[in-house]
Amino acid sequence: MCAIFGFVNYRHAISGRHMKELVNRLAVESEVRGTDATGIAYVKNDELKVYKRPKPAHKMRFYFPEDTAILTGHTRMTTQGNAKYNYNNHPFPGHTAEGDFALCHNGVLFNDDILQKDEKLPKTQIKTDTYAAVQLIEKYGSLNFETIAKMCETVKGNFVFTILNDDNTLYLAKGDNPLCIVHFKQLGLYVYTSTKKIMEEVIENTFLKIYKFDFVTSEEGDIIRIDKNGVLTRSKFEFEDYFALERHWNHASYGHHSDYLYELCNLFGLTVDDISLLYEMGYCDEDIEMMLDDREYLNMCLEEAKEYYGDWLMEESYGVKV
Repeated sequence: MCAIFGFVNYRHAISGRHMKELVNRLAVESEVRGTDATGIAYVKNDELKVYKRPKPAHKMRFYFPEDTAILTGHTRMTTQGNAKYNYNNHPFPGHTAEGDFALCHNGVLFNDDILQKDEKLPKTQIKTDTYAAVQLIEKYGSLNFETIAKMCETVKGNFVFTILNDDNTLYLAKGDNPLCIVHFKQLGLYVYTSTKKIMEEVIENTFLKIYKFDFVTSEEGDIIRIDKNGVLTRSKFEFEDYFALERHWNHASYGHHSDYLYELCNLFGLTVDDISLLYEMGYCDEDIEMMLDDREYLNMCLEEAKEYYGDWLMEESYGVKV
């Protein structure tokens, strides 16, 4: 579980002090989804800059020009690729004939090793699964709706990608991981985070709380492009739900389901049976992942699930009638 965050400040009507406050708050609130590493990318004098370190956001100091139009950031919880080696952390720089770009990813890709062989991707010291997405775009030779869609349709796993190029254009590609985008039209400002809860905390604890905003819708298979002038356009890709399997499952059938989700929940003390109960209540992978941001809400949902399905689970899984 990681987090992505950032802004598009297309009107430049906000002070540099407030923008630094915003980025710091975005990064710190995103720590709920990862503290192993933190990084940002932005464009300065037509050159893409990436700053990342293997440390939590609250120990970082972010410096970027006051006239920065777009910034993309990431907080990391390591799943693959040791975070102490900074080249394994996000954002990842990439290059095509058109210029440079930086890519961040929330989620896990499961076919990066296969892609390495099938797509003949160059071997590097980077061990993070995300880097396969960077290499695919580099192989395609350009960064646009078509190549991003092709990349999203080639990788297997769960994801939201954010990609910033040195032309100051931001792309957000949504798979089945959460994404929250808001637009402060009065300020000429877009802000995005991984979850709505993170966004609420950011708004409540910054200068943004006095301004009105609108949510920007995003669905699985969406690619959203926002340029430095605030112009938003959309495209689509064919999203294959890697975990689009029967939601009603038991302990014995666990092996057919999301290893990533189980490993993630295990870090938070949840068992396979807990996840089974939540599925029985109708919650999907994204719902369960978002619950991990709110322990009180998670416990409430589990108690409700146990009340309704606890006896059934014991009988189905272990043949024990309660």
